Amino acid sequence: MLVAASYPSRAYAPAETGAAASALLAAYAPDSSVVSQDMFAPLFAMPGDKPAPPAPVVRPGDHWWSANPLPASVWDDAQQKCLAEAIYFEARSEPRKGQLAVAQVVLNRVKNPAYPDTICKVVYQNRDKYNECQFSFACDGRRDVVFDQASWRQAKQLAGEVTSGAAWLDDVGTSTHYHATYVRPNWASVFKKRAKIGLHVFYQTINGGWS
Repeated sequence: MLVAASYPSRAYAPAETGAAASALLAAYAPDSSVVSQDMFAPLFAMPGDKPAPPAPVVRPGDHWWSANPLPASVWDDAQQKCLAEAIYFEARSEPRKGQLAVAQVVLNRVKNPAYPDTICKVVYQNRDKYNECQFSFACDGRRDVVFDQASWRQAKQLAGEVTSGAAWLDDVGTSTHYHATYVRPNWASVFKKRAKIGLHVFYQTINGGWS
């Protein structure tokens, strides 16, 4: 559960209509700031109809690159699968907000020119370096298999929410790093702490790049 500071180098919610879609919308309870209810439209559109993510906004305290738009490729099935994998393998035992936070970190990195420009490249960066990759599950030597189908479905849904802009956590902001509470990487004392959610602590860099 550690996003490394080694400097370097979007499963959609199923299409719903009518009463089912209305029920899902009514049940949504945001963890932090949420753009608006019309931002849920992308979640219920057919894959071929997915619109571009909303125009980004630079909030106070966030880095300049948060104004960069996400590439259209974030809605590709493969990219959404990679984001869901990051949520599932890094944070499935965390509260909903903690899972959203991990997804936000991934998409922050996609926007940040210091990191790769696709979700899969961000999630699996340096995967060939044992215990030295960016997201620990990707290079810990364990076989990554989805056993908990309920958690996997949720991970896919949350991936779509964060990608569409329906969910954004102000307290996480433009964080690009996090670590589990039971470890203390040396970079933690250098970066700016933004939030502690569940068993993860989230940080943003000082200058907006790798450091």
